[in-house]
Amino acid sequence: MVEVRALTTDAVIVLDGEVLLLERDHPPFDGYWVLPGGVVERDETAREACVRETREEVGLDVTVEEFVGLYDDPDRDERGNVSAAYRCTPATDDPPVPREEARQVATFDPTDLPGMGFDNERIVTDALHE
Repeated sequence: MVEVRALTTDAVIVLDGEVLLLERDHPPFDGYWVLPGGVVERDETAREACVRETREEVGLDVTVEEFVGLYDDPDRDERGNVSAAYRCTPATDDPPVPREEARQVATFDPTDLPGMGFDNERIVTDALHE
């Protein structure tokens, strides 16, 4: 059997000193807080997917500022996905709103994060402490 692992992307966005997160509304990690992100489609780069997924999930247009890292621990996602994480900044002053796959969106002090899914707490730490 061939195991297929998808490339995903995660966006670390800081608004007024706090990290933007969304509460997932489906498994895996239903009800946990995560970074905006998702699967990179066949016809796009990871950076393009990061911008698209952020728009789809929290209604923000962002600019990708910096590559944070590649996260490939086999235990990070039960589906086996690997994530390319980026630090992003909002491209407009529009407020974030929950959209696809999000129950709600909120910002959190990076030193007091809620229970997070995947390895997103590690990604936030890496993005903000480089």
